[in-house]
Amino acid sequence: MRLFNLLFDNIRRRYGYFIFLSIITIAIIVLAVFSAINFDGGVLPIDLSNVPYIRYLKDDCSFFFLIFGNLLTLTIFIGFIIFFSWKKYLLPLSLILYLYFVYSQIVIYVSLILIYGFFNTIILIILLTIFLLIEFLLLLLILISLIDCCGANNFFSLCFNRLHSPISLLLLCLLITTLLFSIILALLRSFVILLVY
Repeated sequence: MRLFNLLFDNIRRRYGYFIFLSIITIAIIVLAVFSAINFDGGVLPIDLSNVPYIRYLKDDCSFFFLIFGNLLTLTIFIGFIIFFSWKKYLLPLSLILYLYFVYSQIVIYVSLILIYGFFNTIILIILLTIFLLIEFLLLLLILISLIDCCGANNFFSLCFNRLHSPISLLLLCLLITTLLFSIILALLRSFVILLVY
């Protein structure tokens, strides 16, 4: 309960920053949708063949790789986001990484619809929509929570101190969300008409 109180306290104290991040996130989502539609896969090139769940649906990898690939991608991004939040002058890089992550996921999302058609991907799109919304929200909350630790000499120990920061809880929620997405996708695989042409 204390961890949830820490989380809500962070949001209350950083309410302006929370609103700012939310607005920028929505703007990046709109930009990514526009980019994917008008620039054939986005302004920044993103290789769909390297996306773990697409490879899994194509039967190019195992269920283990689906989980490992999703977790590896998240770990790399979150690792750099936390590292770049170590000092205040590095915070813009942390924000840029978060926004690029949002951009790339939305470009992949829209590209799937454009390539395979909405009705062919409707089950996957519903699942992805729920997963991405939860993922973006958790990452946004992690960014807000990192502000309190930024610049401290014991930055890393503060980040993962459950009495001081909710980051550990948020990372656990991200892990559970990713695992649930992978398991549900595996269960629904036989019903998803996608990547079979």
